[in-house]
Amino acid sequence: MSTSNPRHSPPQPRQLRCETCGTEHQLTIHAIRAMGAANGDLVTVSYTCNDCGLFSEHLAYAGDVAAALHQVRWMAKVIMFGDDYIHCGFPLKEAGLEIERLCYRSSNNGGSLNMVCLPTRVLRCRCGFQLEVPE
Repeated sequence: MSTSNPRHSPPQPRQLRCETCGTEHQLTIHAIRAMGAANGDLVTVSYTCNDCGLFSEHLAYAGDVAAALHQVRWMAKVIMFGDDYIHCGFPLKEAGLEIERLCYRSSNNGGSLNMVCLPTRVLRCRCGFQLEVPE
């Protein structure tokens, strides 16, 4: 008697390929996240097919993702690689902490102006590109 349950089996690593079009070369990679030391060379990769617009995110082997990075023609302007944001091929460096204030009017509050404060980190690239991400 087998103790494995096919309904609860963990997701299996897959090749980077559009499930709809079948293309491997018309993909824009957005993020690559390691699954941790316990999972060897497994990563979660997210990408969009440039032909049909399908977004995919799944487990893959790091070696397969590295090979795909040499084949794909497009990468998002900023790619998240683990905890780092990459632009121009280099990780963005933290430039400081800023607080963003967003204002909105609420009809429940008599149309008065309300404010929300979000702590953010400012990241800068060597080329001057800047990105503000939530803390």
